[in-house]
Amino acid sequence: MSVDDEAIHRRKGIWITWEQFLRNRSMSAMLGVPLFVVSHGGGRFKRYWRCSVDTIAIVRNERPDVVFAQNPSLALNYLLLMLRPFFRYRLVIDAHYGGIVSHTGSAMLQRLLDFLNRSADFVIVTNPGHGDHVERVGGRAFICPDPLPDLGRYAKSGDPDSKSVFYICSYDIDEPYEAMLAAADLLAADGFEVHASGNFRRVGIDASLHPSVSFTGFLPEDRFYERLYKSDVVVDLTDNEDCLVCGAYEAMVAERPLVTSDTRALRAYFNGGTVFTGHDGASIAEAVRIAYRDRDRLGAEIQEWKRTATEMEQRRGLEILTKTGLEATR
Repeated sequence: MSVDDEAIHRRKGIWITWEQFLRNRSMSAMLGVPLFVVSHGGGRFKRYWRCSVDTIAIVRNERPDVVFAQNPSLALNYLLLMLRPFFRYRLVIDAHYGGIVSHTGSAMLQRLLDFLNRSADFVIVTNPGHGDHVERVGGRAFICPDPLPDLGRYAKSGDPDSKSVFYICSYDIDEPYEAMLAAADLLAADGFEVHASGNFRRVGIDASLHPSVSFTGFLPEDRFYERLYKSDVVVDLTDNEDCLVCGAYEAMVAERPLVTSDTRALRAYFNGGTVFTGHDGASIAEAVRIAYRDRDRLGAEIQEWKRTATEMEQRRGLEILTKTGLEATR
């Protein structure tokens, strides 16, 4: 092995996040780089200070050639941008929706996001719309939807409950949960039971006013995936045209028919095993009925979709490693 080959072989990457998201685990595993989850409680200033100290220590101890970082957090990524000249690594941002577009519409926040994405060595995004935005502001984008999560340990949760619908929701501003609650009332008349995940109290929902919905609240991971596998149909909705909802990937892995929003990003990527819907109660209810009626056909479509998605995932992983100079470390 030549000196140059040995230097390439020893190149090192790490993945840092201040948030607990499944994508961090699946992306770091796909790339074969160690994942560092930095998390502390307390008020914002105290939390950011402690996370920053830990992050600096990780970079100093690991001495990586490439740092992958999730955005959000904006603070994490600006810290890594400031550290880059001192530790001389390449900074690759894995940007979720809030890492590309200001949720609040704030012009100042948007300028901060655009400067960050322009300054990174390149930015991983989940869809072409976000890729176009990064390129327009002068950054370098690479499109990589979420790798399919490994849910094998939950696959033996048992057969689905009869006419069970799992509505995956975090009650954020882009989620039409009121329309889904209206759909649940219509579906109850047909014998469907809707289970809704997430902290519904954060938006002031009174569960007693919606007897057709079983509100699970926030579920720990094992119970969440058990409920996923015990459902006939999965519903995950968003108003955002450029958002690939996490529940869609999970439904595909579990081979459960998916009802999701009729947006350009979702329709382009989830092109099998899926029923698309508008955001009114009647449309959502009818989409669920169709998904349940055609569940065997949709399940077969999902199996084919998974084969194609897995092949594309492997190709994207190799491309990312090649772009960062880490391909020889796998």
